[in-house]
Amino acid sequence: MSNLKTILSIDTVHPLYSIAIINSNDVVSEISTKKDEKPSEQITELLDNSLLQANLGMHDLDCITVGVGPGNFTGIRVGISFAKGIAFALNIKCFGISRFQTLIDTDLPTLSIINIRESLYYTQMFINKKPVSEPVEENLFKILNTKYANDTIISGDHALMISKKLGLKCGKKTSISKASELGICLKCSESNRLFPSPIYVKKPDVKLPLEPNPKIL
Repeated sequence: MSNLKTILSIDTVHPLYSIAIINSNDVVSEISTKKDEKPSEQITELLDNSLLQANLGMHDLDCITVGVGPGNFTGIRVGISFAKGIAFALNIKCFGISRFQTLIDTDLPTLSIINIRESLYYTQMFINKKPVSEPVEENLFKILNTKYANDTIISGDHALMISKKLGLKCGKKTSISKASELGICLKCSESNRLFPSPIYVKKPDVKLPLEPNPKIL
């Protein structure tokens, strides 16, 4: 990662879009705005303002990292398409970072949790900042009745409440990520490299029909 000195980070998995530029280990620019009806134009404007604030040009960028979810369906796809387009034009690398990864700040076992609705969560377990399980959908009852190692960190939405009930330590108290966290996450560990494609924990409800299409007479 030492050759990746200047990273452009794009996070559009939430209703709040953000773009950051990380130079070495410093966040030199970070701008955010609420998503509107023209997200692609919004990201372009954010990028222009971020580069201006950092006093950098497009060709100063060494790589791009983008949030891949889970999160807002449209936002994820817009962000990834935008990031891959810039990376292709500049002939630089593009990496994906999941929301689960942004909740990890220690090598200790960490359960990353993202609240979906009421008592339903997406969860993924990490050790040494590497995933040791696939993301799954779990309810609060299942989380509270699972056996974890004594040094496990609970990090994400409702982490304070859940960690207290389990008698474990609490990490971050929200799963809302920022663009700067994506870039810092990428710099911290090579194991954080993901292909920039959307992460969907839950399979789509709509399925293709098993019966063949009827013949048109």
